[in-house]
Amino acid sequence: MIVKKLLARFINDKIIQNAEHIYVASAAISDSGFDLIMSRLHPKCHVDIMTGLDQAVSPTVLRKILKEYHNRVALRVLTRAVLHANVYLFDMPYRKQLAFISSGTFTKEGFADDEELSYRVSNEKEMEELHSWFTRNYEESDDLTEKMIEAYEPAYHRMAEREQASRDEKAQWKEQMDKLL
Repeated sequence: MIVKKLLARFINDKIIQNAEHIYVASAAISDSGFDLIMSRLHPKCHVDIMTGLDQAVSPTVLRKILKEYHNRVALRVLTRAVLHANVYLFDMPYRKQLAFISSGTFTKEGFADDEELSYRVSNEKEMEELHSWFTRNYEESDDLTEKMIEAYEPAYHRMAEREQASRDEKAQWKEQMDKLL
């Protein structure tokens, strides 16, 4: 099933509220996206997150995960390859499982604001394949550490500056296009 706004589906279908375990593979994580999900989770729900640091992932959210959520959230960093996938897997009550393969990252924009496209999966065989893919890559990833965050932080600031410059350039281009149309 095609899903256009993940956050609406997560909330309206009570997926986040009822999930027992969540597995996330996402190319990017933002503070606002993380807070949106964590504020709605059942307190006993555990979350395993795999990300890369190839896109700008806020050191603030990395530290928050490491310090404030160390009992509920495990974050690993895929360093052997660029992680571009965005997959959200849910273990639900009564051994039910479902997943969303999405263009949207673990950000507020990816969940609600941007024009993203996601596909819901609940077929048992497909769920096994997704869990296998996640587990293999998660196990080959590195545990997040404070030293890793410290080493990454200068690069993050440079990436964030380039991303802002790119957004500014796109806004100027869009203004020019709007005048032409």
